[in-house]
Amino acid sequence: MNKQDICKALYALPSGRVVARRQTIIKPLIISLLGLVLLFIDWFAIEQRGEALSLTLILVGITLLIYGAVRIIAIPLNKECVPYDNKRGCYLLYRERYYDRALLPALQRAVDIGDIRALEDMPTTNISAVVLSEYRSRDGSLIAYGIYEYVEEDYRAVGKPKIIEE
Repeated sequence: MNKQDICKALYALPSGRVVARRQTIIKPLIISLLGLVLLFIDWFAIEQRGEALSLTLILVGITLLIYGAVRIIAIPLNKECVPYDNKRGCYLLYRERYYDRALLPALQRAVDIGDIRALEDMPTTNISAVVLSEYRSRDGSLIAYGIYEYVEEDYRAVGKPKIIEE
């Protein structure tokens, strides 16, 4: 799925409200530190080795530590940027919803008029004949929609991306 047209529309908003930014390493760092804390708890607080609690703490601690370390290493290597809302100071959340092809006209109409309630009420499916891509700020003050239709083994944009600001 090509999300670049939605991102370009967001980046073109006036006064640089949305900019491209790499993801932060704070969350993976917190996950790694949590893994270390669990390992220290096991090392210093659990007296008997081999108990189920001790083994669980070791397993979860090592898993969190490795996951966080891999994410910390991967973020600087990843050149992909995601939309960041400067006004609200947060990354935009991405979501995809799948619809039946018969709902395409109703979906286009709801996106064109910005009827968020109608979009939420439409029945979704697991088959991606029509895909609604969405970037949304946490508080819902900025929403960007893009509709894609699966045609001839490729997703094609249906219309232009729609941005709704409150």
